[in-house]
Amino acid sequence: MKRIIHVVHRLDIGGLERVLLNCVNTMPATEFEHRIITLTGHSAEFAALLQHHIEVISLNKRDGNDWRIFKRFYNEIKRFKPDCVHSYNLATIELQGVAWFAGVKLRIHAEHGRDIVDPDGTNTKYRLMRKVLAKFIHRIVAVSEDLHSWLRDDVHIASSKLRLIVNGIDTAHFSPLSTPRHRNTFVFGHVGRLAQIKNQALLINAFYAATQRSPEFAEGCVLKIVGGGECLESLAQLIDDLQLAEKVVLAGPKLDIKAEYDGMDIFVMSSLAEGIPMTLLESMSCGVPPVVTRVGGIPEVVNAQCGRLYDSGNTQQLADIMVDLFSHRSQVSALGDKARDTIVAQYSEKSMVEAYIRLYRGEW
Repeated sequence: MKRIIHVVHRLDIGGLERVLLNCVNTMPATEFEHRIITLTGHSAEFAALLQHHIEVISLNKRDGNDWRIFKRFYNEIKRFKPDCVHSYNLATIELQGVAWFAGVKLRIHAEHGRDIVDPDGTNTKYRLMRKVLAKFIHRIVAVSEDLHSWLRDDVHIASSKLRLIVNGIDTAHFSPLSTPRHRNTFVFGHVGRLAQIKNQALLINAFYAATQRSPEFAEGCVLKIVGGGECLESLAQLIDDLQLAEKVVLAGPKLDIKAEYDGMDIFVMSSLAEGIPMTLLESMSCGVPPVVTRVGGIPEVVNAQCGRLYDSGNTQQLADIMVDLFSHRSQVSALGDKARDTIVAQYSEKSMVEAYIRLYRGEW
C-alpha cells in the first residue's frame, strides 16, 4: 500500500480542499493510505467529510516565519513513512525541501491558483522560490492551461516536470433538478471564500448599479453570496452603506453546496485570479450559466455559448450583463444547457482522479 501525505495551508471549505477531499475519498483504500497535514488547522465539519478514517494533523504555524514547522513536518514524515508528499500552492512548497531531506521517494507539488499577494504571478521573489524548490520536486501539477504555460514560460520550470490535470467534479451529483423550481425572484448566486482575491465587493457594487439602472431589476432580483472568510465584515458594511440589506444576502459557509446551486438562476464570480474554480464547474454542471471574470483558467471553460465573461474589476460591464440576462430570461435556459454539456464532456471527476493515481503510482 502506498502512503501519501497531503500538505495544505488549512483544511476548510474551498475549491482546492474539495479537490483533495474528492480524490482521497474516491481512490481505492486498498491501494492508498492518506494523511493530511495542515499548516494552520482545519474545520471539523469539513474534515468530517473525509472517509477511510484519514488523520488530519496541524503543524500549528504561527503568523509570519515559523521555523518550528520544519522539524514538526520532518517528525511526521518519520512517523508515517510516506511514499509520496503532495503539497498544494505556494504556502506549502517550502516543505518539499524537508521531504527531500527526509528521503521521500516521490515529491509532488500542485498549483491551483495564485493569491492576493501575487495575483498576476509577477512577483520576482515568489517566482524564484518556485524555481529553486522545483529542484527538490519530481512533478509539478497545474490545474489549468494558463497556470501550466505560466510555470513553463515565466517561472521557467522544466516541461519534463510539469503535468496538466484539470479539476473535475461528480457530474452525476452536480446535475440539474429534474423538475425546475418556480420562483418569483431571479437569483444571482455566488459561492466562494470571502477573500480579497475573490473581490466580492465588485459583485455587490455591480448589483447596486444594476438596481439603479432598472426598476424592474431592483424589484425582481436578489444577490446571494455563500461563503465565509476575512472579508465578511467589510462586505456586510458595504451592503449596509448601499442600503441593500433586503436584496443582498451573506449566507455564510455551507456544506450542502448542491442545494445552493439549485436555488440560483445565474452564477456570478468576480475573482482577480483563478485556476479553474470548482464552484464554477459545479454550478455549470447543475445547469446554472456563469457570469465570470476573464482571468486565469476561466476562459478555458466559459465562452459565449455557455455563459458570459467580463473584464476583472469592471463594475459597469458586470452590471450591464446582469440587467441584460434578467431582461432576456429566455437566454438563460439555453446557456445553462450548454454549460452542463461542457462540464460533462470535459471536466469529469473520474478522469481527474485517474490522473492523480497515475502520478502516485509513478507511472506519469
